[in-house]
Amino acid sequence: MNKSLKAINYKSELISVKEYDFSEDFVAISCEVDDSGVCRHSGLIISYDGAIFYFHFGGKSVELENLNDQTDDLNSLYIKKLDIISNEEVVVFLGHCEKLQKIGVHPKYGFLFDDSYYDSSDYKSFLVNANYDITTCVGFCVKVIRMFIHNNDEYLKLDDWNISSIYDADQWVKDFMNKYLPIYAKAYGLSIADLFAQNEIKRIAPSELLSSTFFTDLPIRKLSIDGIRPELEEFFLKIKRRAA
Repeated sequence: MNKSLKAINYKSELISVKEYDFSEDFVAISCEVDDSGVCRHSGLIISYDGAIFYFHFGGKSVELENLNDQTDDLNSLYIKKLDIISNEEVVVFLGHCEKLQKIGVHPKYGFLFDDSYYDSSDYKSFLVNANYDITTCVGFCVKVIRMFIHNNDEYLKLDDWNISSIYDADQWVKDFMNKYLPIYAKAYGLSIADLFAQNEIKRIAPSELLSSTFFTDLPIRKLSIDGIRPELEEFFLKIKRRAA
């Protein structure tokens, strides 16, 4: 069941890694929030047996970091538990991430969202439903999560987003698309026209992915996320204003 929107207490549910209680095993979606209060980067946090792991795609490589060994300030990294993954599944999920990091996936950074996902049980090809792996930090998290959903159904209803999400994005997103999409198309033998026609070119923002954690009925729709995203973003803006 989805949580009543009126019941959301952002202060108690969106907590920095520095302040979080890691006494239980869980998987969470994380978001790095900059000094202006904007959600900039998505990742996954795995809390298992007292260890805290940060699994994410930074644009160049896939990283699995042990945050117990980190000495940096982690106050900018906020997390929300992912309720669709049970405590009992955490150890399997961590193993899934370890295989993907050590052996399997090397995505290129780009704003393509398709029907693909990562299956770490297949050592020949970790990528399922696509011949190319072009994605963002958000898309990477979605691909990792999808293996743990019954029958490999969608986590997010990706078709709810379209090219308008690129038009509405910051200028750097448009500049990146204009520079790299032709390069990727040539390298992978893709047709840019087909990518547009198939509704694969789009952007899902880190704040949208973090907002998805408040829902458990799958696939999660953009309309549901839009219902809480403004309040979530305002929550972070207020935190950073108070800290300034």
